[in-house]
Amino acid sequence: MNPFNQIFSFLRFTLFFIGFYFVVAVFLLIIAFILVFILDKLGVISLLKAFLIIPANFNWFSYVMYSIVGILIILTVLMGSVIVQVWWERKFSAKIQGRMGPTVVNLPFLLDIGSKNIFLGGILQPIADVIKLIQKEVMVPETSYPYLFLLSPILAFSTVMIVFGVVPFSRDFIMIKDLNIGLLFIFAISSYMVISLVLAAWASNNKYSLLGGLRTVAQMLSYEIPLLLSFLSVIIFVGSFEVVKIIEVQDKVGWLIFYQPLMFIIFLWSMVAENNRAPFDLPEAESELVAGFVTEYSSMAFALFYLAEYGYLFFNSIIISILFLGGDSLIPVAFLNILSNYLPSNIFELVLIANSNVIWLFLKAFIVLSLIMLFRWTYPRIRMDHLMNLAWKAFIPITLINIMFSSFDLVLSLSLFNNNFILPLFNWIFFLVIIYLTAIRKISLSSKYKNVPIFYKKYSTY
Repeated sequence: MNPFNQIFSFLRFTLFFIGFYFVVAVFLLIIAFILVFILDKLGVISLLKAFLIIPANFNWFSYVMYSIVGILIILTVLMGSVIVQVWWERKFSAKIQGRMGPTVVNLPFLLDIGSKNIFLGGILQPIADVIKLIQKEVMVPETSYPYLFLLSPILAFSTVMIVFGVVPFSRDFIMIKDLNIGLLFIFAISSYMVISLVLAAWASNNKYSLLGGLRTVAQMLSYEIPLLLSFLSVIIFVGSFEVVKIIEVQDKVGWLIFYQPLMFIIFLWSMVAENNRAPFDLPEAESELVAGFVTEYSSMAFALFYLAEYGYLFFNSIIISILFLGGDSLIPVAFLNILSNYLPSNIFELVLIANSNVIWLFLKAFIVLSLIMLFRWTYPRIRMDHLMNLAWKAFIPITLINIMFSSFDLVLSLSLFNNNFILPLFNWIFFLVIIYLTAIRKISLSSKYKNVPIFYKKYSTY
């Protein structure tokens, strides 16, 4: 296929997807507005506003109670998201492979329907798995370091809980605070995940676990660099590390995925690699390392790693939704302001309430999750040297060049539009150049078969 035809096909698909999303978003906004209108008439909206506003006389007792409620909310959201993710991935992968997935463990009134319907079967299967894991004994190997062995899964799970503290479930409700270094805090705390995984590998005193831990260090530290560099391009346009400020900027100028499309792709794939998800699941490659760093873990110790993995995946999906997909806004407010001249002020306020809702944030995160699951069940696992080449020879140079082009775009936009509009001219030119070079295969992400040792070449068919 002609490379230019591939580019035009990609642009045509992008425009079709934007139009499709706009139609679906308007439909969902109408439904949400009807619900908000009914809740407003019932007085529920005013009660929620009064509940979420922190009183001025905020003493230590209120602080403790607020913290306890916040921790319970984080646990509820985290555990609920993991249960839904596990069930959805099993059903989604079954649909891809032409299977039914879990169908037996279900609600009583759905038993007959669930055994025949792929979307209603096995709803209670994740809960049954949790009950099974709780009943099992935590086995600690004799040759391991028991205290560090048991500390590792606790550290992994607590890391995920801490980073959820600065995620804005709504713009007025954040567990800890909307820090002025919010994104830096998030990525700094999330980087502690690698410590827990390496500690688990070393404390197990097992060769397979140790190899998995070494791969974890190489992979997660390598992909941490393009992950941070890609979001720096976003920060150049926004001018702040505050999470809420990023959402507010997208309300004014539109979603940042249209300003930084290449950084969205790199951020997404770096996130998949840092989360050790297939096709980048080399630290847990069961065909090579049994189960990697979790080889010696069982029962709830293994379940905590499992919860941390899916919790971290859900958290990363929320972050990518905030950075590139507008956060909790279904449609950017700048487009809705057109309706302010045609609707009464009280009706327009309800439209804004319906448009800015945590439900839309979770919906976008769910779509990103489904995309990541599609990667897992579509692409085969790649080689370790190919994985490192992708990070160091492709992602990192591209993100560094893109930061330079983002600076050019910012200077150009300031001179032309005086901070009222961002023109991503150089970013899109660079994005189309990368697509063209990839289409004509001038960008090689790996040195195929060049790393095969000499004594293997005699027996190799390549």
